[in-house]
Amino acid sequence: MKNFWQQLEKPIISMTPMAGITDSAWRQICKMWGADIVHTEFVSADALHYDSKKTLKMLKYKTSEHPIVVQLFGRRPEMYPKAAKIVESLGVDGIDLNFGCPAKKVAGHGGGICLLRDMDTVKKIVATTIESTKLPVSVKTRMSLNAVQGDPKQGKITVFDFIDALAEFPLAALIVHGRTYETPYTGPVDLKGLKKARKKFKNGIFLINGSFQTVESIVKDLKYTKADGIALSRALYGQPWLFKQIKDYIETGKYKEISDQEIKDTAIKHAHLLWESKGANGFKEMRKHLLFYVKARPDAASLRKQLVAVENPQQVEKIFNKI
Repeated sequence: MKNFWQQLEKPIISMTPMAGITDSAWRQICKMWGADIVHTEFVSADALHYDSKKTLKMLKYKTSEHPIVVQLFGRRPEMYPKAAKIVESLGVDGIDLNFGCPAKKVAGHGGGICLLRDMDTVKKIVATTIESTKLPVSVKTRMSLNAVQGDPKQGKITVFDFIDALAEFPLAALIVHGRTYETPYTGPVDLKGLKKARKKFKNGIFLINGSFQTVESIVKDLKYTKADGIALSRALYGQPWLFKQIKDYIETGKYKEISDQEIKDTAIKHAHLLWESKGANGFKEMRKHLLFYVKARPDAASLRKQLVAVENPQQVEKIFNKI
């Protein structure tokens, strides 16, 4: 099976999984605005192993979403072979292994970034996954975490330890969030560390994550770190056009601000796509996206009151067509 990562034009502008955000409708919107790769919401290897119908439903996608990657999480290596085979059977393009999530429901149970405290298990997960699928396998992690929970005096486990541990494996790509477990989403990104990690990782594609400030700063960070691309996450909330703006700036040195009409059209399109994929029962999930779309508007407060009550795409159209 072809390694799609190697066929992409650099720099690669991708997006990473976000729970409750990166469903099929959102992925289609990101592709519409130029995303090179999209990820599903991260899914439990355990749930797939035990044939969870709810989890399998999360992995439905449209042909237009290719290349699409499924990210797996979990701390038991024995769950991954069956999970990997199920993912491969779906016709997706790759598998990503989560060794970076700081969320309590994942890391709090020893998964995500906390797995780095047990590097033997990390290696077993990677080995069993690669052995169980023909799909390219990538991994995601963070810059570091305390070796002992809550005790920084005991030293840190770093992305460099992670790269050393996995040097023997044919990884397709490495995505590194430039912050630590202890400072998951705020504070400066360790650009020097990302640059060193890029130099050290020789197996495959290297993407940075977590460093978005502005379109201009992203291009500057890509040049500084010598990364093959960037994986966008929370910066995309209400701004899926960032893919196009970044690409335009790389190619021409300038980019166009998005018009109010383009924002309205995107929000309405998003609402229809979510309705098509999840119907009336799932449409409430659209409300959080709509709030992101209007966040920067001077009339955002009054719009929020209307948007938190929408129940179908037609109501969304009616509200946006009035502003």
